[in-house]
Amino acid sequence: MAKRQQKLRPIVIGSTVTIVFLAIITLLSLAPIQLSGSFGPVGVDKVYHVVAYFCLAFPLPLMRPRLTTWVALGVIACGGSIELIQYLFAREASLGDFVANGIGAIVGAVIARQLGLWLWWSGEFNNVNN
Repeated sequence: MAKRQQKLRPIVIGSTVTIVFLAIITLLSLAPIQLSGSFGPVGVDKVYHVVAYFCLAFPLPLMRPRLTTWVALGVIACGGSIELIQYLFAREASLGDFVANGIGAIVGAVIARQLGLWLWWSGEFNNVNN
């Protein structure tokens, strides 16, 4: 395999996983919900937001730690955009959801960056490229 292809493999893997997560999160965020019933304890949806955006922000900084800031900003902007257009899909925008999205994005990106740096320094990613 050419050296250029070896360098591109991690970014392609990270991008693909991120796109799949983005599609799932967008579909779930814009799908109309039945508001008549209660869904779990009060505030548990904020945990779902943190976990979802943690997962969305995780793959790219893991594979390319130097993209951490851009990924975090992009994921936060994406979460904000989704919150802004939810009214078009019979959903309600929430500042609390936006904050939870941002917390998940920042924590996910920072943890992925640190783990990615550790894996690069330890040489573990050299095994992925072979």
